[in-house]
Amino acid sequence: MIRSVAPSDLWSLRFKPRQQIILCNEQLFVQPHQPLWFALFCLLRGNKRDHAMVVFQARGRRAFIQAQGRPGRPEQEIIYLAGQGEINQGCESNPDLWFRLLERWCLKAAQFDIQRFYAPLWSNQVELREIFRQLGFQAYTRRSILQLTLPQRQPGLTLAPMRPQRLSDAWAIQKLYSLLTPQLVQGAEGRTSLTWVLPPNQGWQTSQRQAWVLGPEDNLTAYLHLLSGPVAHVLTLLIHPEMRDQTAAVIRFGLAQLPDFRVVYLLLRDYQAELVIPAQNLGFQTFGEQTLLTKTGAIPMRHSLFRNAFDLSKEIQVSIPSIATSREDS
Repeated sequence: MIRSVAPSDLWSLRFKPRQQIILCNEQLFVQPHQPLWFALFCLLRGNKRDHAMVVFQARGRRAFIQAQGRPGRPEQEIIYLAGQGEINQGCESNPDLWFRLLERWCLKAAQFDIQRFYAPLWSNQVELREIFRQLGFQAYTRRSILQLTLPQRQPGLTLAPMRPQRLSDAWAIQKLYSLLTPQLVQGAEGRTSLTWVLPPNQGWQTSQRQAWVLGPEDNLTAYLHLLSGPVAHVLTLLIHPEMRDQTAAVIRFGLAQLPDFRVVYLLLRDYQAELVIPAQNLGFQTFGEQTLLTKTGAIPMRHSLFRNAFDLSKEIQVSIPSIATSREDS
């Protein structure tokens, strides 16, 4: 039976499952995923666009998937898969159950107008990659995760003269992104200028966002984003091709803004490969590689019952026969 999360699932999630997979997105690098609290949130508010959990239960076995939405966008990321219970002969394996759960949720999510699904898979998750491929997910790019375990401030080194991002910089950042990003990636991500606007940081939030830019307001040459959380920091950046020699200075500027000495991750796409060496010269080491997958969902269209009645193009045309005159009869 496939259903939404129930109170009995909370007790099951208190124990470590027999098999679990966490798909680390940018948020989960800085704040570890807590399946129990996520399930409680879904139980109280129900499955919606910004969070969802689907459960399979039969013959003492349970399988879970959890999906997290992106604020302000009709999108979700698959972040957690788990399986509990003994796998006896003749029973479906956990990957088979995950396939059924993902297939069911991708169909049901159309009710919440979810247009795109995402899944960041590690390079060694070959079996999971096949599951997503059969469900229609396609890879649109790869990214390298670089790690700096002991960030240190070294005085005397050159820092890029960056300034804090303002609300008016969103369009210029979108222009820089469009210049550097392949069309395939742009189509998969569907970014607009509004996606670059920083949300207001709230005191109760455990993660905080900051961003800085370099260059004139209408022609930026660099963009640096910092996401800070309880366990780590994540840096992402965009640099104009003519300013790649300033990569080290831009990263050093970001390291100088860190309020503590937690682990720092730097996320670089495969089309940013030339930035890896400057980062390694600063002490970053390769942590792993991910393949980013996406799937477009089907959204039901709603039409008014009176649409055809008011559609003039479908009006019935009645031909009126002409009356012949007496002269024509003769």
